[in-house]
Amino acid sequence: MNSGIIASRYAKALLKYVQETGNGDKVYSQAGVLVMRMEEVRQLREYVEAYREVEPERKFSLLEAALGESMADELRRFLTLVIARRRTEYFLRMLHSFILQYRISLNIRVGSLITALPAEGLKEKLEEFTGSITGASVHLEMNVNPDIIGGFVFTLDDVRMDASVRTQIRRIRNRLVEKNNRIV
Repeated sequence: MNSGIIASRYAKALLKYVQETGNGDKVYSQAGVLVMRMEEVRQLREYVEAYREVEPERKFSLLEAALGESMADELRRFLTLVIARRRTEYFLRMLHSFILQYRISLNIRVGSLITALPAEGLKEKLEEFTGSITGASVHLEMNVNPDIIGGFVFTLDDVRMDASVRTQIRRIRNRLVEKNNRIV
């Protein structure tokens, strides 16, 4: 069976379960942390997904250590089901799928904002502005990258707005090169 279908079905079941219990926000945030940790630490991912001989309590303690807090009961029960059904190899995909489905169900959009210098209040204003336009709850990840020299790069879903000085300089340079090539 296709691994994407398996992950999607399990994620849908987890979503339905957290909607019934009303603890979706906590499970969503913990799933996000687990995804980040499992992608950062390859050994953790391999330990949880690949090694079936590892006892479940050991996996729970490792994931709780990665979380930095006790695992939500819904997530613990979900992982128990995944282990019992011998589907741990799809666990990371299941978490990714759950996060995506949770965002869709609550109309949450996630994007990024890159600036050359820290900009106080810009993130909040941009979240509010884009939220009013899209009608969704918008969450932006703010990053500082001095390489863009100035301006910003804003990404939301499949829309990217690059108003960085570096990009403007590159465009000017490309136009000059293009014009000089025509003259010759």
